[in-house]
Amino acid sequence: MENLIDKIKWDTYGAGRVPVFVPLFQAKIEFTLFSDLKQPNTVSDKMLRAVNDVLNIPSSSLDIVKDLLWEECNFSFTVTDYGCLPKPGESNLEAHLREFNLSNKDDAYRRCTVSGVHISHDSDTYKNRYAEIKIDTVTDNLISLIVKNGVIIDYDDDGTYLGWFEDDERHAHQARERILGSSGR
Repeated sequence: MENLIDKIKWDTYGAGRVPVFVPLFQAKIEFTLFSDLKQPNTVSDKMLRAVNDVLNIPSSSLDIVKDLLWEECNFSFTVTDYGCLPKPGESNLEAHLREFNLSNKDDAYRRCTVSGVHISHDSDTYKNRYAEIKIDTVTDNLISLIVKNGVIIDYDDDGTYLGWFEDDERHAHQARERILGSSGR
């Protein structure tokens, strides 16, 4: 892990970037580590453990990633109109899936881009460890897969407040359910 710390390139804002091979995605992904502005260019022990958490996510968790991306796809196409016109007998969601050429969670995964992993010193104040895997989805949204203590628990919009997940690991999922319920869809 010390070798990793030596490879971090810090900017003037206390954000350090380092590419790391992530076994879950079988790819090198850029980690961005946000240091405490009072102690710039430093990585806390908890942040390092969060890096290890991401690196140790088992390959079986790829199904969780796919499920969450499929959920994001269906949610986005339900609450947002991307201008796809339904054919006779087709729902708005079905029209969007057809137009985007999506039929399942594997399609949603193949068409996404893992754009990075963010870990912030701000998370040091929580009782749990957090990382956010940033993904550009097929619906052209930037989301965060929330990694809590090495487990992918949910997704939310980029810039989510991680404190919500301290006691409620499905906070964002439940918020999406409320939106779907209130929209009458």
